[in-house]
Amino acid sequence: MAEKTEDALGGIAAPKAEEAKSAAKTYETPLKEAYEAGDLPAPESAVGGTGNGSGVRPADPNGPEERIARLRRQSAWLAAAFVFLFVFMMVVWMNDVSRAEIFWMWVVGTVGIFILSVRLWLALVREDEKKAKRIRDRDVRYRKTLALLPEGVAILGEGWRIDWVNARGAEHFGIAPEMIGRSFFDVVTDERLRHWLFERNFAGRCNYTSKAGLDLDVSVVAPDSRHMMIVTHDVTERLRIDEMRRDFVANVSHELRTPLTVISGFLDIESQGKVPANVMQKHRELMLDQARRMQSLLDDLLLLSGLENRDETDSDDAEVISMTKLLEDVVNEGRALSLGRHVITLEACRASLVGEPSDIRSAAMNLVSNAVRYTPEGGRIDVRWFRTSSGAVLSVKDTGIGIEEKHIPRLTERFYRVDKGRSRSTGGTGLGLAIVKHVCRSAGGQLKIESTPGKGSTFSMVFPKSRIFDDESV
Repeated sequence: MAEKTEDALGGIAAPKAEEAKSAAKTYETPLKEAYEAGDLPAPESAVGGTGNGSGVRPADPNGPEERIARLRRQSAWLAAAFVFLFVFMMVVWMNDVSRAEIFWMWVVGTVGIFILSVRLWLALVREDEKKAKRIRDRDVRYRKTLALLPEGVAILGEGWRIDWVNARGAEHFGIAPEMIGRSFFDVVTDERLRHWLFERNFAGRCNYTSKAGLDLDVSVVAPDSRHMMIVTHDVTERLRIDEMRRDFVANVSHELRTPLTVISGFLDIESQGKVPANVMQKHRELMLDQARRMQSLLDDLLLLSGLENRDETDSDDAEVISMTKLLEDVVNEGRALSLGRHVITLEACRASLVGEPSDIRSAAMNLVSNAVRYTPEGGRIDVRWFRTSSGAVLSVKDTGIGIEEKHIPRLTERFYRVDKGRSRSTGGTGLGLAIVKHVCRSAGGQLKIESTPGKGSTFSMVFPKSRIFDDESV
């Protein structure tokens, strides 16, 4: 049985017995990048190909096809010369020339024609070998380019046979090397994709979810009825972002609708009159609280938008920050917010951070206020600023309710709440950790989260050494 091989160009090749048969096949592709990246020659006739604009490459007078045509014309002239020699010998024979003269004339003519024939035959063989090599080289360039594409590519032959697949395509469809040569439908069992391929309506696209959970956009290029190239594009991240965008719009609408409903309701009651003065005062206090909540939400949205659009190298307001002084102010505000219900401590080394003071302060305050909100009365909150071998860390550790591990990757999403009812009752806009994450990024650092349900959480802002200076050297 033919041996299946893993293509050195990054794809999985067809069995060697099939490879020779498919060497001269050219697979058309609408991917212009494939030609540009691999320096590929345009097909003789291809949609979107390079050349004279019509999709057909003009003939090259010095090209291999023209050289072979010239050799064939020369062969025709040689055949004509052989016929002429034969006729000439017959005429000589009929004119009573001696047999010895006829023999030597025949020998010389035949040998000359034989030598010319051999030379022409060898030239044709060499041209055929060169043409075959060019076809093989072009096939290699095609496959090399397809192997490097970020999209998955699978080339199918007759009977839906898998002839070749690049590494990304093997990942998307779950094709192992030993599956090459088998039917594509033996590998892919998704009914929607199978039905779409059977219909051969390739003008559109098909959505397919791989066994690994990837959302794929599938398209097909079919140059003829026997061969096709299946191209897959991973749209998992795009769909995730679209979902986050929809959630964001829905959450903003909800967060704004709630305070507006409260304010409009109280105003409607007061407009009807006959409201006692003490009740009216309570209504006004509640309306003021809701107005402040909306103002806080809008402020956080504007801050987050600015952080998301800012590159970490674009820090016009960056300066050397005395973290000891900044954290003392943050801890004092946290104690005021706690109203004595928690023990809040501060441990800070003498190291300064290069960043934007307002952003760093906002991030630190968000971490401390979250700890206050989610730590039961009598709990402990430890704020630390310490040096490490790779930079410095600002950590806020609490003995609060903790967070389940499945929620941790999504905590920095805008408006994501582990317990929506509890989160809104404790206050906050739902944007705090998103702001902290982007503040870290703008300062060249990262946010790390560790948590154990029922025991507490630790939020750490990790900054690189390039951003840290000793207070004494500032």
